[in-house]
Amino acid sequence: MRLSRRDFVALTAAGAVASPSLLDDALASSVAPASLGSRILDPGSRMAVTVTAQDIVDRIKKNIGVDWSSDDVDTFKAGDPSTVVTGIVTTSMATLDVLQKAVQAGANLVITAAPTFYSRADLSTPAGRGFGAGRGAPPRGAGPGAAPAPSPATVSGPGTGASAPMPSAPAMPQSVVPPPQPPGTATPLAPPPDPVYAGKNAFIEKHKLVVFRLTHHWNQRKPDPRGQGLAAAMGWTKYKAGDDALRYEVPGITLETLASQLKKTLGTRGGIRAIGDRTMAVRRIGLLPGYTMIQASIAMMPGVDVIVAGEVQEWESATYAQDVAFAGVKKGFISIGRVVNEAPGMQVCADWLKTIVAEVPVRFISPGDPYWKPL
Repeated sequence: MRLSRRDFVALTAAGAVASPSLLDDALASSVAPASLGSRILDPGSRMAVTVTAQDIVDRIKKNIGVDWSSDDVDTFKAGDPSTVVTGIVTTSMATLDVLQKAVQAGANLVITAAPTFYSRADLSTPAGRGFGAGRGAPPRGAGPGAAPAPSPATVSGPGTGASAPMPSAPAMPQSVVPPPQPPGTATPLAPPPDPVYAGKNAFIEKHKLVVFRLTHHWNQRKPDPRGQGLAAAMGWTKYKAGDDALRYEVPGITLETLASQLKKTLGTRGGIRAIGDRTMAVRRIGLLPGYTMIQASIAMMPGVDVIVAGEVQEWESATYAQDVAFAGVKKGFISIGRVVNEAPGMQVCADWLKTIVAEVPVRFISPGDPYWKPL
């Protein structure tokens, strides 16, 4: 029996997943791993050949085509790098659904574009929520004698998302106020384990999964693999108008029809949103995959009829496009969501991995659109 979203929500709401084994058991009960062994027979030597997760990552670093920097993004996020790999799954986000499908497919190495644990830090516990990089960590750049950072309640102005100082926070009910710290305790009491983090970790551990994030270096490849993937999915490859796979000149279409085609082809359920005159003619399409900064939108808009973006700040690129349309300029802007936007690029990643990893099966699994639209 497959664990449904309703079942998972019910378990979480009831507090059942505070015991990681309960969530793991529910997920595992629907998992029937395919028999894809970790060994293949080399026709030449007739010897069993194995490859570890670290071996595969080393090949990625060697063949990806860009200088590999020692950053903190493209690293192993879970599991043992020395694990012998039975199969590889690429995805735009390693959700529980994707992890379950990987196990069902007999794969134990998951390569994801987005974080597995809900933040850029990608910590396997929620210790860093609200505290920067880690529990209780000071603001970046702070040091001995540094002035305290201004409180979010008093900050306003450009880049803060606030137009005026916020009022003082109301007093919290005693039931949610943390208990007083015992005398002599140097650090605050640790919060109870988060059941969702705990359950996800338990599932990964039980099935000996290894999760590696590949986004920073993958997105530096030329042409942009995310643009390549989206264009291939939409049938635009033959209309490419530049070398970066980010500009296309397609047969005339209205903005509304384009948005509808994106929705249908990419399987978006509720995340796609469009700005501009829905009847305007579109020929020149610009792609801004991943997270779109306002500077990129401003630079691209004059040369295209519509921008198709992934994730944006509403008060940056979206509002800029809204003002352009309000002024009567025939320009459009479509946001399809980052997870959906990066998925085709991870199909490209799977196809590329097949050229450097012959020992095990490689496949792409889409996490789908996380949103749904009410009727």
